[in-house]
Amino acid sequence: MVDMSGFKHKVHRSLIHREMFGGIPVLGFIILLFLLVVFVYILRWYYFIIPIVLLYFVFRFFTKHDNWMIDNIIDNVMQKNRYLP
Repeated sequence: MVDMSGFKHKVHRSLIHREMFGGIPVLGFIILLFLLVVFVYILRWYYFIIPIVLLYFVFRFFTKHDNWMIDNIIDNVMQKNRYLP
């Protein structure tokens, strides 16, 4: 067995941090962008800009504490509700 404790190697930060866009994960940003396009551009409901901006800050708050929180929430929402026998 070889002891590797004395070796050091530089690692770029982009390899250990996850990809963010605007401070939130890319999937969360795509969801917000989709909601913005549907409600504001297509339906012309301009008052939906305020909840979308608030949802962005909620996503940022969750992401600041845990980078994988948005993905965990989406996975739990998309989970099939069936019981195993």
